[in-house]
Amino acid sequence: MNLSFSHTICFCFILFLITACNKLEETELEWRKIEVPTTDLLEGVYFINDTVGHLVGGIPYQNGIHLATYDGGQTWSSSSFSNTVYDFTPLDNGEIVQTGFSGLRRKANREENWFTQGFPTLNFEVPPFNAIARGLNNDLLVCGGIAFTNGIIIRIDNDFQPVALDTFSAEISDLTYINETEAVAVGYGIVLHSADGGTSWTRLPVYNDFFRSVHFPTPEVGYIVGFSGSILKSEDGGLSWSALRDGNRLTVSDEPFRSVFFTDESKGFIVGDDGLFWMTTDGGDNWEIITNLPDRNFYDIFIQNKKIYIVGDQGTLILMETP
Repeated sequence: MNLSFSHTICFCFILFLITACNKLEETELEWRKIEVPTTDLLEGVYFINDTVGHLVGGIPYQNGIHLATYDGGQTWSSSSFSNTVYDFTPLDNGEIVQTGFSGLRRKANREENWFTQGFPTLNFEVPPFNAIARGLNNDLLVCGGIAFTNGIIIRIDNDFQPVALDTFSAEISDLTYINETEAVAVGYGIVLHSADGGTSWTRLPVYNDFFRSVHFPTPEVGYIVGFSGSILKSEDGGLSWSALRDGNRLTVSDEPFRSVFFTDESKGFIVGDDGLFWMTTDGGDNWEIITNLPDRNFYDIFIQNKKIYIVGDQGTLILMETP
């Protein structure tokens, strides 16, 4: 009995030491909230320059929203849809494209209406599209799934026709082009790599988290975050990944990461639930917690010209300068 009690005390002491060693530094940053004409959840943010920006979101199964500003956030135009919008990208020809629960939509210019892009050559109903990525030659990759399953990735050419399709047992939540031919996609316990522009995909031996976001600041160095608190890093263009933080370890706190963005291979930021905002300046070896943001669930982060844009629930859009 005494031996068992002493073992318990020893284990708790070791656990305390490990937890203390893993404690992150805390700091504060200056920020300001930009007012937007919605209280809906904002899923994505993309600023083309200091004045032109786009926000997407909505309320699941109720409505979707796309907000656009052309004066740095002073005024906004709004478009409404039947269901949530998740992601957005501009094209080189000035057209804009968004993905969401109801598929893919396009808009040629500010005056025209949104056009719903169908895929009549596909003989099945596609699941919701979670994310979109634009290649160097304006090819597009869209990915999706629903209820952690029914994963799909479609490669679309310049005429918005599907030229390749892959399906998976797990939902795909995000993807990105690394260069003209290589791409990486992530999802529910799945990480994929493509060496042919998204025509075919290889599943990598990476598991144990719902990977929500992937970002490559350089063609070689990339980062992935998961909803259980995992942070992965690649230094070979997404062919292999090492765990900077294993969200499944007993001694690691559960951190609901949702989005990651690095300005270069060393400086990066992560956002997530309950006001979560982490920052690193050494490639993820060490992290600081930014403690003075509002208690919101943050869904996306985007950085352009040293300006950090963060969006979340209750129509929250936050702007700050990169430190």
